[in-house]
This record gives sequence, C-alpha cells and structure tokens, in this order.
Amino acid sequence: MEKILSIVEKQNSWRRYQCLNMVASENVMSPLAERLYVSDFMGRYNEHNGESHYQGTKYAMEIEYVVKEIFQKRFNTPYVELRPLSGGIANLIVMRSLTKIGDVIVSPKLTAGAHVSHTKYGVAGILGLAEVPMYFDPQDMVVDVDRTIELINSIKPKLVIFGRSVFIFPEPVKEIRDAIDPKIKIIYDAAHVFGLIWGGKFQKPLLEGADIITTSTHKTFPGPQGGAIIARKDLDEALWRKIERVTFPGVVYNHHMHRFPALGITALEMNEYGEAYASQVIRNAKALAEELYSLGFKVLCPHKGFTESHQVLMDVREIGGGRIVAKKLEESNIIVTKVALPWDSDKDATHNPSGIRIGVQELTRWGMKESEMRYIAELFHKVLHEDKNVKEEVTEFRKEFREIKYCFPVDKYEDRLARLFRG
Repeated sequence: MEKILSIVEKQNSWRRYQCLNMVASENVMSPLAERLYVSDFMGRYNEHNGESHYQGTKYAMEIEYVVKEIFQKRFNTPYVELRPLSGGIANLIVMRSLTKIGDVIVSPKLTAGAHVSHTKYGVAGILGLAEVPMYFDPQDMVVDVDRTIELINSIKPKLVIFGRSVFIFPEPVKEIRDAIDPKIKIIYDAAHVFGLIWGGKFQKPLLEGADIITTSTHKTFPGPQGGAIIARKDLDEALWRKIERVTFPGVVYNHHMHRFPALGITALEMNEYGEAYASQVIRNAKALAEELYSLGFKVLCPHKGFTESHQVLMDVREIGGGRIVAKKLEESNIIVTKVALPWDSDKDATHNPSGIRIGVQELTRWGMKESEMRYIAELFHKVLHEDKNVKEEVTEFRKEFREIKYCFPVDKYEDRLARLFRG
C-alpha cells in the first residue's frame, strides 16, 4: 500500500510541478475535467449499436450523446465516433473499414514522421496492406506534392494517409485531393494537431478534401487519453455504418465511459478558449525555435519560420544523437523525445536517431509565453553546450507556473463537485 501511494506521490510531484514537460504527444487536463474523470462511470459498460446491450445505461447513453453532439456541431457533420480508445485504434478501425488484405495505401514514411500505425510495423502491416511511402522533401519538411501525385495516379492506392507524429507544417490535402481519382479515400491523422485544428489555427482537413479525420484526444487537444473518428458530412452513409460496425462489435467492447464527462468538458473549454490557446501554442513554438537557433542549435527549417505547429525539431547528431540528448535533458528535468529525421533509417528510429522533438503545448497550458520560451532555450544551451545540470533551476522556475490556463474555473463548481459521491 505504502509503496503504491509513494510512487504516485513521486510521479505527481516530479512530472507535474518539477519538470518542463515538452513531449509533443502529451498534455494536462483542466482541473474541472480531471475532477470529472473519476465518477461512477468508471468500470461501467455501455456496449451498443445505438441501443444498449446492457441495463443501467440510461445516463451512459445520455453522456455519449451530449459529448458527440459537441463534436458534431464543431465539425458540422453527423459522423462522429468517440469510442476508440486511442488514435492508433481509430486508425485501425478506419483502415479495416476501407480496405482488405493486399490493398495498397500511400502514407508517410516512418522517418518522414509517420505514426507507426501508418506503416508495415503497425496497423497497416497487421491488416496485410501494402504500404507505399509518399515522397517527402526533407529540406522543407513537407510532402513533395508533384512526385506524390504522380505516384498516386500511377499505383492507384485504396487510401492516402496524411498526418504524422513529426508534424511542423500543414499537409497539402487540397493540392493532392484535386489531382487524384476522387474514389481514392483520404484519411487525415490529426492526433498531434487536433487542438490546433479545433482552435482554427492549423488547417481544415475536411474542407480541404480529406474524407475522414482520425485523432487522439490528449495531445494539443488537452482531454483524457482516447481517440476519435470524424468524417465529412457527405460521406457515404453505408461506409459510415461500416465504420460503426468495425468499432463495435469489431474492435472496442468497453470504451471506458469515465472518459466522456472529461472529454465533453475539454471540448467546451476548447470552444471557449481554443483559439487563444492554439495561437499562443504556435507563437511559443516559434519563439522557442528562434531562440534555440540563435544559440547555435540546428533547428530545422529556419527558412520557413521553423514551425507552424506545437513542435520544434532539432538535429542533434553533432552533440550525441537523439537518445543521448533526450536522456541528458531528462537529468535536468527537461522532458523531450528522441525522433527519427528523414535521413535516418527505420532502425535508427528506435535506437539513437538524429533528432529530438520538442512540444510546447503543455507549457502553454501552464501559462508560459514567449519570454519563458526564450529562457527555456537558454536552459537547453546550459545543458547541451555548457554541460551543466539545471534541475534546480527548472524546479525553481516551475514554482511560478502552478495554474492551468485556458479552462473553466473549477471553484465555480466546487459545491456541485463535492456532491458527486454523496449519494
């Protein structure tokens, strides 16, 4: 008992209040969303195809409907599926619904930022799909549009997948949609940039020609861990019904009902504050990149303003490689991830790749702005160029940022929250 409590206490103290959490795939929920994450919905089932297979689910069905409606209104479509437990499972569901064994798909290459589920190492491989990587311009860190159009028109794949885990610029969805067979479906994996899309500050995939968005709900979108599928409003209804059938009873049997209140609160907070939050995320990423570059780091794409998302990419081959650099930063309570860059091999991605990937969305939620980003860049310099440990500086700095921003004030609902478990 004591050991378990101690571990949780140490995790909460370290990662929440003593670290600069700059993992591009993580975030923190608002206090109100966190409070609603724990409820009687935990441990309850709600298997359904519109009509529940269990009894005792009247409120489970209601909360699903309410949260789904928020998403439907935001994206102006009836086609929203919130039961996937992650973005990867959302990819599995959609790819299984739209393909059969042996079908060809065009997707990003692993070292050009693909999520593993897009590749032969993940979902695509498990489903027996023939993955052909789209062409990529490593100088500009974007899809090579002309060569990719030529590739797609030559091999006529069943699917084209956009979106990636290394994601600093918008994808050329419209350019490619306009130039390929309209029968070829386009999936846009928005997991990393979904909060920026919700806030209207990245791109609008469904309006640009994507048929389906898959996403997680816990990266730049700061909700509980989970996944979602959102399709354009004119998608063939029979295809959507197939996606629903693959979701349940095909893949998801218990979709963790306790996520839904927190997910709904996060969505409403993003309706209210998402534009300001997304704008500040992008400003922070640019400010961090500019200062790191001025301090001598090899930040990618200076000729394009470094980034248009929450991510900053650095080539760290000359100072040890991604694994070594990320470990050294962790020793100073600065948490980033190693990442493969286009000139790496697939094997490098899991060993010591060329790069690190830095995300600023969580620090933005804690109220940090451009001046703090410039200070953080100086901390990187001390650790990586001056060989200093700055753990104490980081811990002291974090004392100034203890309140999560861009969210509803929890104290307004304190009395209501206190009654949740009174019976």
